[in-house]
Amino acid sequence: MRFDDLAAASVAILGLGREGQAVWRQIRSRFPEKTIHLFAESAGDDGFIESLDADLDRCHFGPFDVEQLKQFDLLVRSAGISPYRDELQQLKSHGVRFTTANSLWFAENPGAKTICISGTKGKSTTAALITHLLSCAGVNACLSGNIGRPMLDCEGTAVDWWVIELSSYQLSDLEAEMDIALLLNLSDEHIDWHGGAERYRADKLKLADMAGQGRLLANFADQTLVESLKGRNDVVWFNCAGRWRAGEAEVIAGKGERIVSAPDSLPGEHNMQNLAAALTVMDELGLEIPDIDQALATFGGLPHRLQTIGYKKGVRYVDDSISTTPVSVTVALDTIGAESVALLLGGLDRGLDWSDFAKALTGKGAGKLPAAIITMPDNGPKILACLERFEVEPVGGLHAVENLSHAVTLAQTLVPEKGCILLSPGAPSFPHFRDFEDRGDQFANYAGIEK
Repeated sequence: MRFDDLAAASVAILGLGREGQAVWRQIRSRFPEKTIHLFAESAGDDGFIESLDADLDRCHFGPFDVEQLKQFDLLVRSAGISPYRDELQQLKSHGVRFTTANSLWFAENPGAKTICISGTKGKSTTAALITHLLSCAGVNACLSGNIGRPMLDCEGTAVDWWVIELSSYQLSDLEAEMDIALLLNLSDEHIDWHGGAERYRADKLKLADMAGQGRLLANFADQTLVESLKGRNDVVWFNCAGRWRAGEAEVIAGKGERIVSAPDSLPGEHNMQNLAAALTVMDELGLEIPDIDQALATFGGLPHRLQTIGYKKGVRYVDDSISTTPVSVTVALDTIGAESVALLLGGLDRGLDWSDFAKALTGKGAGKLPAAIITMPDNGPKILACLERFEVEPVGGLHAVENLSHAVTLAQTLVPEKGCILLSPGAPSFPHFRDFEDRGDQFANYAGIEK
């Protein structure tokens, strides 16, 4: 479906976040006299609302009403709104058609060269890293999708390659074909949104089928991916013999004849897997960077991803607000070293099981415990109960607080001398923050650190 197909249709946009706003801008620029209805379950961006045309744009706030929405020919779904919700399933049964911002972009840009990345963790870092390496190789690359600017807001006239991060929210009903599809890993996440772990994994794996006539790259170190893609002969694996594979602080190719060391901006073995993925993409494109060490040295890493934001009274503050799963918290602790850490956990409760996280803290050979663990709403009590059940007993104790401000204040009294206060929530930021960036910025503010 293209924008021209919207000309004679009655259209409504579901969701007024970044994607919904980008869709509105495109429709308004193409059809200046068209009435557009915009639906959101909570109040939107005041600046955006004020920019709307009072005569042509109709805003509706509150729970989605099937009777009201079924009058439209087409609904443009924003990524955060699950297509598996009862209301949307009912609308489909009434014959209402759906599309998304990203499906519209792919339909409008069939000749665009695209590298699409997904995975439970590491996709933002890998997408940013690929974009950086392409630029170092003299290629005009645009970073978009779930990271960077919404795809519909990007001008594509001079772009050689589009590097697009895709979340499971975006993949669930995406209509697209891409030149390179890259799968990093697969573990349970967003179970509530997808209606179960099986559907979440199926939605993630849809990326593999969208490679079309292009190339599918996948991580051989992830057993779930290996099992899920068994029998396919079109997979280019990395993290395996003969290909780029991760070491502790370097990546290696072939029989060791190519070794690339980790820059400071990519700490930890998990980032070596991300680097192996990025370098495999470069090989597949036949691109070389004369001085790869220099290129990596200029990569700054991602804000809010294990980002040291400053020091106060000898204590290091690390912002890992982008962390939204228990797995990512484990990675953060492995990277930093747990024993000197006051850990801040908790956010939106999506029904994830924290048992494996607790077992990893207490299991043989799993490393030392954090000095203290502080949990926050909404799922803080559930996390705390899980840790207590597995007898996780940090020296500084387990604590539950009402908000991030209290968490930081308490952490400052519990953190060891020259230790670290780590915000790695393992859960989304809603409804207490605008997004993970807002949560990270507020963390810095409560810590008294200017970013």
